[in-house]
Amino acid sequence: MRFSESEIDNAMHLRAAGLAWGPEPGHYVFDINGIMRAGSPFQAGIFLIHSANTFEILAGGKDELLENFVWLPTWEDCRAWLTEKQVSEDRVMSAWQSGKAQGLTDRQVLYGLILEILERSAAAE
Repeated sequence: MRFSESEIDNAMHLRAAGLAWGPEPGHYVFDINGIMRAGSPFQAGIFLIHSANTFEILAGGKDELLENFVWLPTWEDCRAWLTEKQVSEDRVMSAWQSGKAQGLTDRQVLYGLILEILERSAAAE
């Protein structure tokens, strides 16, 4: 699994906009502050959580994990989140068509759609 710099930046924006997550096996994360001493088998700073408890220990605790790592949702994670938020398939398809016309990847499109929803939700509060 590879994440582009743009996708990592977008995930940081999702985090800043309030995308909530709890570390689970199968989640990819980016080590914001370079606290992990072990090298990454993927690309620099990208890790896959195999065991949330073990990863929390390696990060120095759950609070440190949530503070120092950003979740990098996969395509499947994004689709599950959008389904949970009851985003219509028409809205997703419209975002894809628009994003493809701009040369964005599927994940970039989904990150953008999630960010839009988070920002609208925050503005409504």
